[in-house]
Amino acid sequence: MKPKLTLKPLTAAVLIATAQLSGVAFAQTTKAPAAPTAQAAPAPVSEESQLHFGRAVEAFTRKDYKTAATEIRKATGYMRLEASRVTGNARQELNSSVSELDKLAASVEKGGVKDEKSMEKDFARANHALALAHRAEAAESWTRKQYNKAGYELKAAARDLESAAGWAGAQAKAGASGAVAGTEALGDKLATGATWTSDEVGRGFDVLGHALNELGHKIGAKQRAAPVKLGS
Repeated sequence: MKPKLTLKPLTAAVLIATAQLSGVAFAQTTKAPAAPTAQAAPAPVSEESQLHFGRAVEAFTRKDYKTAATEIRKATGYMRLEASRVTGNARQELNSSVSELDKLAASVEKGGVKDEKSMEKDFARANHALALAHRAEAAESWTRKQYNKAGYELKAAARDLESAAGWAGAQAKAGASGAVAGTEALGDKLATGATWTSDEVGRGFDVLGHALNELGHKIGAKQRAAPVKLGS
């Protein structure tokens, strides 16, 4: 007959404690919920378009017209992407600007553009159209109570306003600087969850819209920033 295996009290206690700890570790590795992921900011469409506009001008000054045309077409690719996610007047203005840029690219490639000024006007209208689209998306996000996304969209609109004004000239850029800074600050508040009020947000949309309309008049943009009515 085999002898019965017996454990000393201390050994048994150690084994039981080890088993319990192993069970806890197993439970933590298999049942612990995944950490929530932060909502991603919108794709940097405006920054990419502006980057290619700048490269187009650099290539044009080198008389590398084919590269300049290629850079313009790369920018319109991002603008088409932006147009696909908006509706109404914002989409119409983006599509109109894309058509302008398509014609510009073809003319540049053939050597039909004599200086950068005509290019810069088209680039200004393109950034203006992007700013209108981001402002419209910010308003939509607000109505859906997606306040952090509204903040990201406002910041993108501010950057596009600044870029559009930059293409329009030093005076236009200086005139838009206050609205750019204010919109950036408001966007930061919404994106980071800082304290804000509905009245403050409403004023921010109005200031941005007024600046866009003033600039749009100077550069010949067809669409104006629509009034935004925000609920409480």
